[in-house]
Amino acid sequence: MEWRHSREHYRIMYPTAARPRFTIAGKVYQVIDVCEQGLRYRADAGACPALHDPVEGLLRFRRGEETKVRGTVVRVNGLEIALQLSLGVPLRIVQDEQRYLREHHRGSA
Repeated sequence: MEWRHSREHYRIMYPTAARPRFTIAGKVYQVIDVCEQGLRYRADAGACPALHDPVEGLLRFRRGEETKVRGTVVRVNGLEIALQLSLGVPLRIVQDEQRYLREHHRGSA
């Protein structure tokens, strides 16, 4: 039997207390989920980009690590913005985040 899934990359869904911060032009937003080639964040009412807009910024994880990301808006759902990243999150960082969440936020939501 062949295993099928709808996503190309494993997506980390963050509990509220562990959410990374995404800084765009000096404004800081909470990240809802992240993978190597995508992320979803919560925007402010007056700061929602439009579909297909380019977005770039600095992604800061609770562990202290940070990485620059760049992408395009592929979905806007209320204040939640989904980006497809052209400059994405390195696999090593995604794996480190998985370990961190298992060790420090098991059972959180």
